[in-house]
Amino acid sequence: MLSQGKAYINKGFADKMKIKKIFFWKICKKIYYKLKYLHQKHLVKFDLLEEEHAKQFGNKFPDKTFYIIRRRPPACGLLSNFHWVLNHTIYSISKGFIPVVDMENYKTFYSENFPVETGNGKTLNSWEYYFQQPCGYSLTDIKKAKKVIFCELKYFVGELQDVANETCSGTIAVSKYHSFLSQYFKFNQKTTEYMRNAKERFFTDKKNILGVLHRGTDMKITKAHYTPASIDQTLQKTQEIFQKENFDYIFLLTEEQEALDKFYEIFNRKEIIVNDQQRIKGFNGERGVPDIIQRTSPSAYKSGLDYLTGVYLLSQCDGIIAPKVNGTYFALGLNNNKYRYSYIFDLGINL
Repeated sequence: MLSQGKAYINKGFADKMKIKKIFFWKICKKIYYKLKYLHQKHLVKFDLLEEEHAKQFGNKFPDKTFYIIRRRPPACGLLSNFHWVLNHTIYSISKGFIPVVDMENYKTFYSENFPVETGNGKTLNSWEYYFQQPCGYSLTDIKKAKKVIFCELKYFVGELQDVANETCSGTIAVSKYHSFLSQYFKFNQKTTEYMRNAKERFFTDKKNILGVLHRGTDMKITKAHYTPASIDQTLQKTQEIFQKENFDYIFLLTEEQEALDKFYEIFNRKEIIVNDQQRIKGFNGERGVPDIIQRTSPSAYKSGLDYLTGVYLLSQCDGIIAPKVNGTYFALGLNNNKYRYSYIFDLGINL
């Protein structure tokens, strides 16, 4: 009887100790994560905290508030990253902040391990591989800035959401998009020269060009995006418009080798213009295009430059056939609605 009572007392004591131990570790855990949060927020300059938050790097520029535009590494495709930046730039300027794009501390699929020449110096910031900073300030300028805000890393829906949805049908949206591009999104010197040379190389002595954008590969299986046209749909519409509108040439922009091969089967090769761009054959749906480019290209930067130049050439055509994708928005914005003919596939959202 005594031993049973003793065992009961010991068990009760053990249970109490177990509860205290659990409670103790819960408190320790909370303290640990709180200290980790404070360390990231106040001591580590370039953190991965998801919410928007402020930091102080030094005491320079006390009258300015800088807004770091970042995206969780390795981000996404080149023009997806571009529109992320555009969206945050619209937001930051509306708040009176100065946007500075950071794709150096926040790497992308296009980031290289060595500095890239831009025409005005070298950089490890993959945004600056192709573009100037929106307001002229760089990461170097804000190393000791007093007021710095880091943008949120969650999916950001800003004013561009409406602009993008309307760009394919509304002249006001296109004009607004073009105006913002012209003011805040200039190509750097090397990109500008590369594009100019490409236009001379591919479009010299060629006029009346129908630009066709075919997005296949990962876009066919990506959810919550507009459904791209199939190769057959793109071919059928191109044949119809090429004859009906009396175009002389077709500029085909595609990352899918199968699409290019089918165009060659239907049209005279002398009528088709293609740019320098890596094309994917036999896409199996396992990886996205940016990841494939990063793994297989000698230079991810060069692959991005060729794609961006292709979209620029698309904007220089006389007509356009394209799906609702980032490349289309960008081409329409650069063109400022000057196409004499345009057809944008609207096949709904891929759910």
